[in-house]
Amino acid sequence: MAAELVIHQLRAGYGHLDILHDVSLTVKHGEFVALLGPNGAGKSTLLKTLYGMTTHKGGTITWQGREIAGAKPRDFLSQGFGYVPQGRCNFPTMSVDENLEMAAYTLKDGDIEGERRYVYELFPILHKRRHEFAGNLSGGEQQLLEMAMAVLRRPQILLVDEPSVGLSPQAITLVFNELKRLHQGGRTILLVEQNTRKAIEAAERAVVLRLGKVIWDSPAGDVSHADLGELFMTGRVQERAAAGTPHGIH
Repeated sequence: MAAELVIHQLRAGYGHLDILHDVSLTVKHGEFVALLGPNGAGKSTLLKTLYGMTTHKGGTITWQGREIAGAKPRDFLSQGFGYVPQGRCNFPTMSVDENLEMAAYTLKDGDIEGERRYVYELFPILHKRRHEFAGNLSGGEQQLLEMAMAVLRRPQILLVDEPSVGLSPQAITLVFNELKRLHQGGRTILLVEQNTRKAIEAAERAVVLRLGKVIWDSPAGDVSHADLGELFMTGRVQERAAAGTPHGIH
């Protein structure tokens, strides 16, 4: 598979505050990558940087051979990026239909209905609730609506930030099942998630950030929950785990 997203020695933050320090990461077309790490590691900041929402301080972001570091969110959107932020970001007093129409505001009027049908095919549960206020949906259904609003423009890469926050176990299972289904349909996904068990079950790769740096990058099945605990706390794992890391990052 050809590499679609190449991040090299990326430095970014907010104003004068540096959060990411020389982050390097490659994501291939169709991959499902989980970004894991303790609070404050820089995971959400990395997603926001990949959507033009932070201060770019150095390094490169190459997407399909084009350098896009420092671009604005509308430029990332037009380049095929979709972003699902943490928390509820829908319009609660508007219907599901109306929320999707708002998400399609950059499309031509003649394209809106076709794209709305497209997301309803992806998320049949939302089609059943299309005339209801978004605020009346369950937590899991609202999270699906957030994803539907992001994929309506058919992004090539989907950035998803903490989709399990505030959800019941049943709703979390619903959301992760849908993420896996999107991936199986060919979507490239970069996921930030604190529920490490769900994340490594769903993803193909596990990338651990700590203090703004990548300290682990391996197939998801190669990292245990014990390893993750050690990585989160100390940034290192015992030799038994570190020796199995193909990239030698530990």
